Amino acid sequence: MFKRTLATAIVLLWCGALYAQDKPTIYRGVYIKAKAGMVQKVEDGFKDHNKKFHKKKGLEVTTFQMMSGPKMGWYLRIMGGGDWENFDKYTEPAGDAEHWAKYITPYIDEVPMQFAGQFYARLLSDLSYNYERTSMSRVLTDDVRPGMGGKYYSILSKAKEAEEKTDGEVRYAVYTLADGGNVSQYSIIYAIDSWSDLNPRSTGLGKRINKVHGEGTLTEMWKQFSEVVTKRTSEVRLRRPDLSTMK
Repeated sequence: MFKRTLATAIVLLWCGALYAQDKPTIYRGVYIKAKAGMVQKVEDGFKDHNKKFHKKKGLEVTTFQMMSGPKMGWYLRIMGGGDWENFDKYTEPAGDAEHWAKYITPYIDEVPMQFAGQFYARLLSDLSYNYERTSMSRVLTDDVRPGMGGKYYSILSKAKEAEEKTDGEVRYAVYTLADGGNVSQYSIIYAIDSWSDLNPRSTGLGKRINKVHGEGTLTEMWKQFSEVVTKRTSEVRLRRPDLSTMK
């Protein structure tokens, strides 16, 4: 029993060291679902709430709307972009909670338990490639087997190297869930400008991987991926500047 506990502790420490950063970039998010027929009420509430409470530096918010998947139509509100210390310094503006309770809460539904509450995501900049803010994004979310983070990291590292060495035109950021849910979950967020960006590229990632790492590498990577990842989901988000204050 002691040996198993020690082994688990070593794995966790190793994974923590693997993804360690001097100053991690952390974002806090929450999903919001409007009641049927109440979308305009919720959006009007967001706009007024933003104007009153989210204009100052450190309080800025970005709002996305889900465009596909089981959360279609929901909103995702994101704050942060600094390290963990920023949340220690955060002070909720006077009247914020009261305004939210009066002008937004009456018009929203509870979301399913697995999506409820605030969550915190950490940017993995060493796995990200050329990411920039665009009007839309495609999000691939992977559930990784506990203890397999290192193999998953290796797969994404090879993919990034292939993009870099072949001047890949894709743009993506990689995040790991740091708190508020399954911390073995990772998201790859692809920046897209329209749905047409989901069409296949002239030279796909598979050919780029084999070109950079040698023929057969893609097949081996897919084998590793199937061993490491238990579930992958995909959804598209629309950035809503009209419901945001983050520039």
